[in-house]
Amino acid sequence: MKKILLASVLALMLVIPVANAIDISKENITENPISPMQEFTHTVFVEYGSLTTCGPCVIASAQLYSIYNAGDLDFYYTTLVWDEGNLNVRGRLAALGVVGVPDVFFDGGYKRIIGGQASEFPYRSAITESGERDVPDIDISLDVTWLGGAKIKIDIVVVNNEVEEFNGRIRTYIVEKESRWNDYSGNPYHYAALDIPIDKSLAVVKTRARPLGETYTISKTWRGNLLGFGNITQENTMVIVAIFDPDNDYVVQTAAAEPVSQIGNYEQFNLMIIKLLERFPLLEKIFNLK
Repeated sequence: MKKILLASVLALMLVIPVANAIDISKENITENPISPMQEFTHTVFVEYGSLTTCGPCVIASAQLYSIYNAGDLDFYYTTLVWDEGNLNVRGRLAALGVVGVPDVFFDGGYKRIIGGQASEFPYRSAITESGERDVPDIDISLDVTWLGGAKIKIDIVVVNNEVEEFNGRIRTYIVEKESRWNDYSGNPYHYAALDIPIDKSLAVVKTRARPLGETYTISKTWRGNLLGFGNITQENTMVIVAIFDPDNDYVVQTAAAEPVSQIGNYEQFNLMIIKLLERFPLLEKIFNLK
């Protein structure tokens, strides 16, 4: 049944690669009432479905990249390229119900905009509305280590600051900041997902001893060379993690990080030791460090 669904979605996407469904009024084009630096309840996550043969996607890609680079809205986004992505990426597009592109999902579908847009305003508005909604108080700590050879170690700690326990879903996206894949105009996509290596349920259980601040920890080593991505570079790679509400699959918190090399971690540790010795010089004699 799943194979039939994926095949049907692909067929529809190929039939409707140039959807231009939504007409934007002149008022929306000429004025943008959204003030900069909105106070959001969480970091918004945007998933953008695209296809390399999609004409309107060229403008959608440019608009999302422009909004992200402006830096006045708290969000991360990833481009899910149907005809280039692996089975995990295509599976996510199918789960979202994508049948025509461009198709942009804000916080897992809390807001959705299909078709080419005449300006950035609809995307900006959807990001703002998503960011201002009430969500559970969840924090994410994300550490990404570059192991070399296209291997990345991902360490995630999810902290539940609510009184009630939190049961949700966690997804991680390995993205290239400047993609190896080009859109219909021949320009590279940005933040295109190579893989979604973690897609699983999580539970942050409460206890009487610790009614607040319970954590859920997960670690995974992603091996890009086994998936045909052996030529990825540390500087061009980023990991995004999003936590989803189990009831509606809307995002409640997002975090992102670029890989840090192991050598860099050792250098930070050595710097910490040096500063410690400067403050407590007797430690050198105690541990025979000289």
